[in-house]
Amino acid sequence: MFFFGKKKTESEQKKTESAAKPDREELLKKAEELIRKLEGVQDKKEKTALLNEIGSCFFQAEEQDQAIHYYEMSLEEDRQLGKAYTDLLKLYNQKRQAAAEAKDDAKLTEYMDKVQNLMQMSKDVIRGKI
Repeated sequence: MFFFGKKKTESEQKKTESAAKPDREELLKKAEELIRKLEGVQDKKEKTALLNEIGSCFFQAEEQDQAIHYYEMSLEEDRQLGKAYTDLLKLYNQKRQAAAEAKDDAKLTEYMDKVQNLMQMSKDVIRGKI
């Protein structure tokens, strides 16, 4: 049985989208709090989780360079496939595309190499080499 509801108006749709999407300032504030919390953490799994969460906050706030930094730290700490890996691939591809549009061959090569390294890491994880 199909249930067809009333279509939302454009203003109702925007309200639900804005309610679901955290504010950029809130995300940056949360990231700063998590960074302070990170300083005292010694446990590898907890540190990796915090790094992932910080990277995620910056990713959602569209702070690409900061997100890349914390996601790379997370993967250095614990090479695993997950949110850090997938978001990092997206970020590298965005940076690569921007470099291609700017005709910056050095940056283009740098991000292509980073994508290749991530792909190799995923193969190594799957094959149990890490």
